[in-house]
Amino acid sequence: MNMAVQQILVPVDYSDDAAHALQWAASLAEQYRAHLLVLHVIGKAIEEVHPQGASYVTQAPACYEGMAPGSQPFGWQPLIIDLAAQAHTQVQAFAAQHLPRHLAVQLKVAVGKPAEAIVWVAHEAGVDLIVMGTHGRTGVRHLLLGSLAEAVIRRVRCPVMTVRRGVAVAA
Repeated sequence: MNMAVQQILVPVDYSDDAAHALQWAASLAEQYRAHLLVLHVIGKAIEEVHPQGASYVTQAPACYEGMAPGSQPFGWQPLIIDLAAQAHTQVQAFAAQHLPRHLAVQLKVAVGKPAEAIVWVAHEAGVDLIVMGTHGRTGVRHLLLGSLAEAVIRRVRCPVMTVRRGVAVAA
C-alpha cells in the first residue's frame, strides 16, 4: 500500500518534546516531499479573558497566520490578539531553531482548547498526518493531567504519530 502524505501537522508548545517531534516531522516531510504545518495553540487565553470561554467548544478556534493583529475580527479581546501576535513570533523562532532552513513551513497560531484546536486545524487543512511530542506521563499523573495526544487521537481522522524524547530522528 502506498501512503500519500502531502501535509503534516505538528502542534508545538515550545517544549523539548515538541522540538523532537518537529525534527521527526521535518524528516518525514523531506522523505514524502510533504508540506509542514506548525501549530501553536494559546490554550488558557479564552478562559481567562472571555467569561463565556466554554462556549468556544462548539466553534472553530480563532486562527492567526501572520496577519496584522488589528486585522482580526476580535475587537472585544485585544489581549488575545496581542498574545497571538507574540505567539506567532515565538513559533517562528522555534521553527527556525529546530528546522532546516530549506524546508518550507506554514505557521499557524490558534486560540482555544488545545485538543479541539488541533483537531479543527487538522480537519480544515486536510492534513494527512499529525506528528506530536508526548510527555510520557503515566499512572496518577496521566489520570490527573490527561493526555493531549490521546485526546487528539480519539477525535481526528488522520493518523497521529507520537514521539518521545530520546528516540533518534530518522535520517
